[in-house]
Amino acid sequence: MSITFENVEYIYGEETPIAYQALKGVNLHVEKGSFTALIGHTGSGKSTLIQHINALLIPSSGKVTIEDFEITRTKKPQLLKPLRKKAGLVFQFPEYQLFEETIEKDITFGPRNFGVSEEEAKQKARECLLRVGLDESYLERSPFELSGGQKRRVAIAGILAMDPDILVLDEPTAGLDPQGAKDMLDLFKDFQKSGKTVIMVSHDMNHVLKYCDHVIVMNKGQVEKHCRVEDLFKERDYLQQLSIDLPLMTDFIDKLNKNGFHIDHAINNMDDLIKEIGGELHE
Repeated sequence: MSITFENVEYIYGEETPIAYQALKGVNLHVEKGSFTALIGHTGSGKSTLIQHINALLIPSSGKVTIEDFEITRTKKPQLLKPLRKKAGLVFQFPEYQLFEETIEKDITFGPRNFGVSEEEAKQKARECLLRVGLDESYLERSPFELSGGQKRRVAIAGILAMDPDILVLDEPTAGLDPQGAKDMLDLFKDFQKSGKTVIMVSHDMNHVLKYCDHVIVMNKGQVEKHCRVEDLFKERDYLQQLSIDLPLMTDFIDKLNKNGFHIDHAINNMDDLIKEIGGELHE
């Protein structure tokens, strides 16, 4: 499913003394089947923007279009409920999504809320729990007894159980060890390869380089740049202005090229980099 923002603005506490405008005239189109990173400083509007994708927030003005769904200020919230099955959002803090007595009840809540039978919902819970790296022994445990990383896996399983067309992730690898982060990102990449759309808020540029094809830069409530990942990381000076570090591999390629190599900045994995270096050394 594609996503389009047209002149979207959002004001927290509108018409109160503490009103704050978090989004300012956002225009944006995210292609169906893309894996898009959303980056920018804390407070730049990233989390506010993604909460519009499944109508958790309604624009103060403007319009968000998700295929046949239109999200506007005048749209009745009950008409947008089916959208939340198609656009699944994993919050930055999994505690916001976990509320049931057991992990099984937590994961099955979404599917059952959208009409799936109890038996089928339980089967989905088992399958999705395995997909995020937890076995069936966790089903009867309380989600509140888990570590931060385990809670995040359960929150992701709960969204995957609804089989959404769009997966929206707010810092999904926070609290995970390096192997756990890799496993989750590989899972999201497989989700994209099945024809689905993925949007991921991330501060880790190494993950952005390796897994994403497009990137959106948010700054002061506006979309400052929307481009392919490899094009963004060519703009070293621009990223320095935003205090965004280059991915380690891109930084290494940059240093190699300053010393006479001609390595493509689009390379995002070690095997290809080694092959390129070897090829130039043997020329």
